[in-house]
Amino acid sequence: MSGLSSNALLAIFAVVSALLVLKAQVLGAATAATRGRLKKFINPEDAVWLGGEHVNPDDERVQRIFRAHRNDLENLLPFFVGGTIYVLSSAATMAGAAYFGLFLLARYAHTFAYLRQKARMRRDAFTLGWLATIVLNIHAAWATLAPVSA
Repeated sequence: MSGLSSNALLAIFAVVSALLVLKAQVLGAATAATRGRLKKFINPEDAVWLGGEHVNPDDERVQRIFRAHRNDLENLLPFFVGGTIYVLSSAATMAGAAYFGLFLLARYAHTFAYLRQKARMRRDAFTLGWLATIVLNIHAAWATLAPVSA
């Protein structure tokens, strides 16, 4: 038995999840704010309403933030599902805390690298987060099935 309780693991998962959602929300707002700052809008009605230029496709600066945001959304769902199953399965708490922390750090590093155009760091951060999610989900499934087979 580890030093963390399952309640502590749930708290860690909740805080990590909140920080990940907050980052995704900030990226979504940054996409809109960048469009507004540049006065270049993807929707013609926004260009008319806000006195800017209608562009299609979006300016590269807007697209970069949007792609980082979309990548977050694509990666958060498997993490949230796996993390929830993990917490409910009563699997090892220290391992769960490590998976959650590793994924959080990887996703923040990925966003930083994406926005700073650091391709290798972006790839490495993505891979680290992806692997953490895969192992988390396998561990969660195993822990969930272990009582059934015992």
